[in-house]
Parts: sequence; structure tokens; C-alpha cells
Amino acid sequence: MKKILISALILVSSIFPKYLISQEINIGSAFPGRRLGGGTRGECSARKIMHLVPDNNILFHNSDGQIALIIGPSSSPKDVKIAFKPYSSSDGNFKGPSPEIDELFISNSSEKVILLNIPKKKFPFTWESAFECSDDKEDSFDGFGFNFIQDNSPPAITLIAPESLQKKNNSEDKISWLSKYCGKNISQNELNKKFKVNELFDENWAEEISVDCKSFEKV
Repeated sequence: MKKILISALILVSSIFPKYLISQEINIGSAFPGRRLGGGTRGECSARKIMHLVPDNNILFHNSDGQIALIIGPSSSPKDVKIAFKPYSSSDGNFKGPSPEIDELFISNSSEKVILLNIPKKKFPFTWESAFECSDDKEDSFDGFGFNFIQDNSPPAITLIAPESLQKKNNSEDKISWLSKYCGKNISQNELNKKFKVNELFDENWAEEISVDCKSFEKV
């Protein structure tokens, strides 16, 4: 019987090595993506978008499956596209499956905090958010036969990992804290205390920012 169990384990390991044991998943101490997107040339792509995650850009999914982002002000706002993609570790030991979560589109809006409930997964995956700038040609020279500048918004990219991979279990769940503001306003100061987002704010921002909470099914 022991030999049979060992043989079965070897077979499973050879077929499904990336799902075998969570300890083999090395997500490191930080994720190299940017939690801040936008901020480049062009009216649409200059608009900032930020994932409300720790400085190391890794969000350990809480029990409610919540994520949060903040979008900046704009005189002609565009929709926000949110996508979820597979994650591969930098050491090559883990190549994750697709999270199989559909892309989300948030209707154009002024500055706002958006809190979303999405399906939880037992493996890490990446989360990308950007403005849909593809129809914005203001900075191009198409009328003269040129197209030097494409107004594409650089995405914010963050790693989402299950709580089981979190090495420090005593960290504060800041996303759950934020949920108490659903349907209300939160000040720049309060946001900055929790998420260190002061680099976002300038004279164009309102001092009080609305918090919009949505579930995956109702986006």
C-alpha cells in the first residue's frame, strides 16, 4: 500500500507540479509591477489610477475577496478596464493557471475610490487596471499621415495571493476597514494614513472622495 501511495504521489507531482504544495510558490517579498498607473502624456493617459495595496504591491485576499482602487479626476473621463491574469514566479518554480475571472469595466467617473468583491482563488494571480484610452487621438498627428504618440494609459499591476501564503498574519486588513465608507466620502488625509497615496493628490482633487462598493456580479 505504501508503494502504491508513493507511486501515486510521484504521478501527481509530474502531471500537476504547480498545484502540489503551496510552500513551493515563492511570491517573494515584493511584486515588481506598479501599483500606480497612468501619469504619462495625453489627456487620458495622464489621469492616475492606483491600486490600494501595500508598498510591496502584494495584496493578500481577505475573507470577503475584496480589492480596492482609486481613480483620479478628469474633464473627459474614460471607462476603467480591470483584468485578471495568470502569475508566474520570478524563480520559474510556479506557473499559475488562469484565474478565470472575466474582465470588468467601470463606467466613466470623476475621482472615486472603488471597492470590489471578486471570486477568491487558492493560487496567486495578477490584477491590472487602466483607462480605456484607445479612442483618444488628441495627441496624435493622424491628420498629417503620422501617429507618433498613442494615448495609452499604463496599467497599475498588482499580485493577488491567498491568505495562506501570508507570512505575517497580524497585519491589518485595510480593505475591510475601507468598506465602512461604502456609499460615503473619505478624506484625502484618511486615505493617505492607511495607504500612503499622497503622491496622487494635487489641486485638481476634491478633499472628500466618494467610495463606491460593488460586487463582481453587479459591476
